[in-house]
Amino acid sequence: MCGICGRLNFDGRPIEATVIQKMCGVLAHRGPDDEGIYLNGSVGLGHRRLSIIDLQMGHQPMSNEKGDLWISFNGEIYNFLEVKKELESKGYRFRTKSDTEVVLHAYKEFGVEALSRLRGMFALAIWDEKERSLFLARDRLGIKPLYFFVDRRKLVFASEIKGILADRDILREIDAKGLNHFFSYGHSVAPHTIYRNIQKVLPGHYLLCREGQVELKQYWDCRALPNASQDKGEAFFREEGFQLLNHSVQEHLVSDVPLGAFLSGGIDSSLVVGLMTRKMDQPVKTFSVGFESKGPYNELDDARTVAEYFGTDHHELVVASDDLLKTLDRLIFHYDEPFGDAASIPVCILSEFARSEVKVVLTGEGGDEVFGGYRRYWAEAFSRYYRFLPGPLRKGINQGVDLLPRFRRLKKASNTMDILSGAERYGHWLIVFDREMRKKLFSPETWERISQFDEFEAYRKYYAEENPDLINRIMYIDQKTWLPDDYLEKMDKATMAVGLEARVPFLDHRLIEFSSRMPSRYKVRGTQTKYLLKRMAEGFLPEKILKKPKHGFAVPTDPWFRGELKDFVYEVLFDPRTKKRDYFNPKTIEKIYTAHLDGREVHDSHLWLLLNFELWHRRFMD
Repeated sequence: MCGICGRLNFDGRPIEATVIQKMCGVLAHRGPDDEGIYLNGSVGLGHRRLSIIDLQMGHQPMSNEKGDLWISFNGEIYNFLEVKKELESKGYRFRTKSDTEVVLHAYKEFGVEALSRLRGMFALAIWDEKERSLFLARDRLGIKPLYFFVDRRKLVFASEIKGILADRDILREIDAKGLNHFFSYGHSVAPHTIYRNIQKVLPGHYLLCREGQVELKQYWDCRALPNASQDKGEAFFREEGFQLLNHSVQEHLVSDVPLGAFLSGGIDSSLVVGLMTRKMDQPVKTFSVGFESKGPYNELDDARTVAEYFGTDHHELVVASDDLLKTLDRLIFHYDEPFGDAASIPVCILSEFARSEVKVVLTGEGGDEVFGGYRRYWAEAFSRYYRFLPGPLRKGINQGVDLLPRFRRLKKASNTMDILSGAERYGHWLIVFDREMRKKLFSPETWERISQFDEFEAYRKYYAEENPDLINRIMYIDQKTWLPDDYLEKMDKATMAVGLEARVPFLDHRLIEFSSRMPSRYKVRGTQTKYLLKRMAEGFLPEKILKKPKHGFAVPTDPWFRGELKDFVYEVLFDPRTKKRDYFNPKTIEKIYTAHLDGREVHDSHLWLLLNFELWHRRFMD
């Protein structure tokens, strides 16, 4: 796992070494073991290496034997030995034992089609000296990030936005669409970022740049439509799903350095840990995090149950509110953009904790998106029937829940189910500041700039009307938006901040393809989520874990912002320099803060976005 960066000048001007060195410098946390730079006239590639496989010979950027292809590679290819055998049969010879050299030769032999042969997570850049072309590609699900900036003079790319910003030719300007996205969902929505002209390479896409012309194309998609012939019954899907996950975990264990696992006590991470114990000849090192706050904010007991059941070498960490303040500045730096998922706090802290013991961790990310783990899936299915209720009755229900401000989930559900457009309705389940709130939040000048943008644009794009299976349709949206833009971004930035590689066995693309062909009644049955996954885990996981109610990784921002951190939040949001920016209406922010502090309403998610934005602005824009 590494950090990659580079620049290509379209006018032939030579790249200065200091430019690539600065880009590499700000990515040093991603690859603390080694640094490499390749310069050739108008092109420069940079690399920071975290050594996982072939510790001695995997130096990058790496060239082929003729020196006409150069690669800077970030990721892991789990089937690289299979691809290597195929290439050896075609006459290729290898100087290293690394997967990077396999990718390089595969590109030489197959071109773009090489991507279809790779199983794993990756972001890569290949310079073809003969063709004078730069090739960038990102893995199918977007597990590894890749950003780029392009104008008429140059193309600049990096694993993190700060790598691009290290190039002093890049102006730091806020993109109005990105600003609208952040306050809608708490994160940017690909391909956009909050920076004008800095974009994400979409998951499953590649970029080819030749003679100043940039071509972006999709090489993989999973928009399968279930049909009657594909319904092979529960027994088949249960066995097939378990074997695919089992094989994926096996592949994800390839490493020349110590590895472990994040263990939350939920079914996803527990399954990964259980399968790891079958394949490792020593106890699996597991790492869990909890909070001093009681109730839904602490899953350490469940994690401990799983650890004892499988006999792991278990490590626990308890996070206090003080840890947030200690972590915030580092969190803001590593995420590059304002990032509204508060779970980034404990993941950052847990990653640093685990890094003292291991260099690689397996996680349960993706289980919800593959096997149907979100309550909003069955709620969305129920909304079809809700709309058949008489209009006056629906209006009465909505008015009734409006009188219960602390029951925000119930209020949001009733309002959301009333929306007729399927794409807009599903996007609304994930909205933080809805359009009405944003209009009140922003100053008139800012609102005029951003109100022209449709926050549901990506949801309309991926809402596959032709798919008759509603839940599979919205799961496809999540795989394209919520998963890469929030969860995978959160995990990558938090772990790579401390040079820790995170692997996600649930996101093997074969599991995704398997899931897309499976009728959703095997994923969500009534109000039961992950129906099939729980059947797969019967007899394998403790009964307590199988029967525990579903809830996400809850972070106690609600009590924190009403208690220990209320003064800190006030000092930041009502600081004179915050008000002078003129993005917001200060009276609206004051109402939100006061209502939360008094306990009349719950606004921790809104306050977290505002706090995050201001701290980001101070770090990256001021």
